[in-house]
Amino acid sequence: MAEKLKITKLKTRKDRISSLPEQAINKILGSLPIRDAISTSFLSKDWRYKWRSMSDLIFHSDSFFRSERGPPSSFSRIYLSKIHRILFLHRGDIRMFKFDSSGSEVINSKVDLWMVYLVVASVQQLCVKEDGTSLSTSDEFWNDQRNFSFSSFDNLKEFDITDVHGSKSELRFIKYILGKAPLLEVSNIKIDWSTIAFGERKMGDILIQLLSFERISTAKVIIDESESD
Repeated sequence: MAEKLKITKLKTRKDRISSLPEQAINKILGSLPIRDAISTSFLSKDWRYKWRSMSDLIFHSDSFFRSERGPPSSFSRIYLSKIHRILFLHRGDIRMFKFDSSGSEVINSKVDLWMVYLVVASVQQLCVKEDGTSLSTSDEFWNDQRNFSFSSFDNLKEFDITDVHGSKSELRFIKYILGKAPLLEVSNIKIDWSTIAFGERKMGDILIQLLSFERISTAKVIIDESESD
């Protein structure tokens, strides 16, 4: 009888990890790959929604399981859809949003919504690695003046974008961020010069554009060459 009471007590006692402060739990979740952090929702009822308040969201090609049988285009579609869904379900502020396109073709309509989510979540660090693709928003986004009147990255302090290859959509994206972040302290732009066509003249045009973009913060724009793998 005593043994049965002891077992019952162990079963009903709340585990110590679940009782930790939210800040400590976020630190634990942040140390895990995002797929593992989300998997903690299956541990118990107490953990079902804890991942939704994670402060750091870091995505790259290994963030989700890849099927060896599926074509690359299928993986890209699933990868982007999962990022979109995670952002949609997330609650609270985001300290860091880090996105590696991993060779995926980024769909404009998704980026439009990502921008809205990140503004609402008061993102502080925005890190983008394009990996040969072009992160861009749709023409509808640029034509909608509400995106310029009301949406500001008021808490963004660090903006890093890597493997830029000078497309119109990239430059427009960079210009938008620089013009909407009043507290920006660090702005690193790394260009993959090996992908720039038309030689030095084209390179010069890209540099002039980047340096001429209006900034509403005192942050310097640091332009460097992307590190080769």
